[in-house]
Amino acid sequence: MIIPSIDIEGGRAVKRVLGKRGEYVFVGDPLVLAERFKKAPLVHVVDLDGAEAGRPVNVAAVEKVAEVLGGRCQLGGGLRSEEAVGWALSLCQVAVVGTLPFRQPDVFRDIAGKYRSRLAASLDIKGGRVVVEGWREAAASVEEAVAALSRFGRLAAVIVTAVDVEGTGAGFRLGINTAPLREVADRLYYAGGVKSCGDVEAALQAGFDGVIVGYALYRGDLRGCLDFSL
Repeated sequence: MIIPSIDIEGGRAVKRVLGKRGEYVFVGDPLVLAERFKKAPLVHVVDLDGAEAGRPVNVAAVEKVAEVLGGRCQLGGGLRSEEAVGWALSLCQVAVVGTLPFRQPDVFRDIAGKYRSRLAASLDIKGGRVVVEGWREAAASVEEAVAALSRFGRLAAVIVTAVDVEGTGAGFRLGINTAPLREVADRLYYAGGVKSCGDVEAALQAGFDGVIVGYALYRGDLRGCLDFSL
């Protein structure tokens, strides 16, 4: 399963290199991308400004994108309260949380009790550590993060992002054991550095159910392995 990604910053669709503001390989219109990807079973939408601010920021742009996609999306970026998660789930099928489970576990426990089947946890790995607060702070080792997630019950998905190769086209580069992740989520998705259909196959062989892709998909590099039409 290939999941297109639409990352929004300042109302624009962008693809950052290594998650760094101001370093881009793509800048465009998020609504144009939403129209292009609306036949995909699922689209990954991220409010980059929201991830850094700790609250939804690109609200109008996100709402328009979700409308074009008909709600077939998973939305993350700054979802650090029950109100924010509820807003995300009013637009998309799944809400993606990264910082919340590690910085406010009690709050997340209450949210998981209400929305567990529609929540995805994001494990963003940089330098071997799980990072939070818009990829700016290290929170835990991968093992510690998985153990923490296991306390909240089974979630809809876990998204593992290789921050060290995000936006670089360097290929599938994450060597972690996916078996423990199966204990905490129904589906596992990989993101970061995907450039070719070979990278997609490598991720699937490593135990992931799908890959989240931005720039390689915009460029048309994955046409040979798409499971939907552009």
